[in-house]
Amino acid sequence: MNDTPAPGVSTAGSAPSLRAYLGLYAAGFVERERMIATVAAWPFETEEARDEGHPEPTHQDNTLSVLAAARLLGQVTREDVEEIQRRIDGRPDGPPDGAERRP
Repeated sequence: MNDTPAPGVSTAGSAPSLRAYLGLYAAGFVERERMIATVAAWPFETEEARDEGHPEPTHQDNTLSVLAAARLLGQVTREDVEEIQRRIDGRPDGPPDGAERRP
């Protein structure tokens, strides 16, 4: 059952998990277009400092590294990530890290 809410939906103080949402997509519970639109609008968190021995922030579920890890695990395709990035770059507030939009 899909119990992971979309971003902006509060569930007793817990934040939605991008990691869990991408897992639902990989399992076939979310359609591709919906996943792309949802992830492109996701409220990404700033990544905390990482330990060299643990390259993925396992305690943070809402960072761009989680999306990169999903790509490496085959949960999303390169094309999915490119489309998500294209939509993020086109958001009024721009990319989540404050970087300039790509040309």
